Amino acid sequence: MIGSGMVFDSLPLLAELAGLVSQWSVEANISNADEALTLVSSVDGDLVQAMTAIEKTLMVSTGTRKLTQAERQSIQNLHLRLTKSNIVDSSSSTASPYSRGTNAVAGMLGLVEGPAILVQDQGQLCTAQIPEPQSPSETFKMGNSVLPRIFSGLWQLSSPAWGSASASKINDQFSKHIQSGFTAFDMADHYGDAEVIFGSFRSSFPHKHAIFAATKLCVFQRMTVSQEAIAANIGERCRRLQQQKLDLLQFHWQHYDNLEYLDALRHIVQDPRVGMVGLCNFDTTNMQRVVDEGIKIHSNQVQFSLVDSRPVERMGTFCVQHNIKLLTYGTLCGGFLSDKWLDKPEPGLYGGDITPSQRKYFSMICNWGGWALFQELLQVLSEIAEKHKVSISNVATRWVLDFPYVGAVIVGARMGVSDHSDDNTASFGWRLNEQDQAGIENILQKSRRVQIFEQIGDCGAEYRS
Repeated sequence: MIGSGMVFDSLPLLAELAGLVSQWSVEANISNADEALTLVSSVDGDLVQAMTAIEKTLMVSTGTRKLTQAERQSIQNLHLRLTKSNIVDSSSSTASPYSRGTNAVAGMLGLVEGPAILVQDQGQLCTAQIPEPQSPSETFKMGNSVLPRIFSGLWQLSSPAWGSASASKINDQFSKHIQSGFTAFDMADHYGDAEVIFGSFRSSFPHKHAIFAATKLCVFQRMTVSQEAIAANIGERCRRLQQQKLDLLQFHWQHYDNLEYLDALRHIVQDPRVGMVGLCNFDTTNMQRVVDEGIKIHSNQVQFSLVDSRPVERMGTFCVQHNIKLLTYGTLCGGFLSDKWLDKPEPGLYGGDITPSQRKYFSMICNWGGWALFQELLQVLSEIAEKHKVSISNVATRWVLDFPYVGAVIVGARMGVSDHSDDNTASFGWRLNEQDQAGIENILQKSRRVQIFEQIGDCGAEYRS
């Protein structure tokens, strides 16, 4: 219902479900406490996703419309039920069970108590005992910032389909990533409560100067650009991240035939609350238009992997010429480029072990050359990984990092659900030699990599067809 245009109809059901689950979690005995926490976190994620869906329904050509009286009443009813659930559960060891969801609902209503609820649930984060984060073992320079060559991507916070966790567990994992040298995080205005929960964490972290936040301003619908609308969006990013100035704001524009995106970028560049400006899923032709207008761009976020090497065709040369760094996602094809899938049969598209991102990247694998050729690639990567004492994922990441125009690879992080920060560290400190590159190239020559560029188009075209 949330994803099919019936999000407001889903709110009474969500309210009832939240109340039932909260009551059950209080009554659950110690033997099923973990099950209770998992279910509560899942409902919490559903609440966040519902508020994200509502935000999308409010988008209009002039920016964002206001809630109707009926819509606001529906959200207020949900907020009241959640508040009661929090009070009922306050006597147990799981205070404020729906901290993320309650915060998102309160934010939708413009209530000031929303962020405070999230701050209360920061769990084991004892800031006085947190040491200075260690320096990243591999860095690149962008503007005046020296950044790690792996960013932690927070897309997975946009939906409970990747698993859900409490705010305290998410905060604990933020802290671990930072202590491991992974101090840069990528998020967006439509990644659920990613900005809010990260901003809340960062505001309480004692070494804020060591953390870098990249977020996005995304325009998917047709829009008439105005300075007021752009400024309001930037203000919302600052509010959610609890920052007076954004480290990096990446801009996505869906409809290239409307060149007002150039006006939007001018407004962004001129706003003193924006540190650096990047693009997201822009192709080379439209990057050229931006540069020709004298607009300073620091980065472009695009898909880039062994299976999707389109940046090699045109974009890489352009980026080198204009000192623009690529921030790449999909580098591990949603986890397919890993030891887990070596010698495994072709997955069912809707199998229980397939994530939403893997459904997306599986189609790319099919276009690239199919599952049999993909297994040949994994075998070669496995041999290289064994030689360097790393994993297949490390080799796939290293292959992308070795391109001079790549600043960083964005690795999706299921915060509070699973942790791969130690594994990611192994991608640093070594390079693929000529023999490694030749072995990989032998497989890539059998693929349809050039045809993918010709048929799908340059980077980002897959989202605009």
